[in-house]
Amino acid sequence: MKPFQWGACKARLTLLIISIAAFCFSSGSIGQEAFKIGVVNTEEVLKGSAAATKATDTLRAAGEKLQKKLERITEEVRTLQEKKAKTELFVEQAQTADLDNEILQKQQEFQREREMGQQALLDKERELLEPIYKNLEDLIINVGKAENYDIILEKRLITLYVKEEHDLTKRLIDLMNEDQKADENPE
Repeated sequence: MKPFQWGACKARLTLLIISIAAFCFSSGSIGQEAFKIGVVNTEEVLKGSAAATKATDTLRAAGEKLQKKLERITEEVRTLQEKKAKTELFVEQAQTADLDNEILQKQQEFQREREMGQQALLDKERELLEPIYKNLEDLIINVGKAENYDIILEKRLITLYVKEEHDLTKRLIDLMNEDQKADENPE
């Protein structure tokens, strides 16, 4: 999505959330009902989650491995180009055709490896992180229902201030890590 479109989308989302919150506050005060809002910084929850950290480390290691492989191929191309440049001075161009072909093959190999590697990383990211995101979503819903929250917002979107008791970030980090331990040590 283009940066301008993304900014406009975020602005509309922010206005929508403010409108909903304003409506809820006004209707709550009119009906003398308590309206309970919670906030969560999902980015912090994921940073504090052992499962998300493990997945991120796995992805980072795979990315570094791909980067090293691509650097190796780049160096091979550079070496072939230098060899061709030195050879061109002393032989006919027809004799450097093999080097041209070899350079082209290495460049194609680089392109192929980069595309396949990036796709593999995206697939692995989806495989590792989607269950974590789903778990976080389920935990937010369960906490919201269990503690009778009317709405739980992403803290980073529009929140300027929130009472500590309504910030669910730390609690969700603990719940995510408890779930991870339970999955690792089933009794």
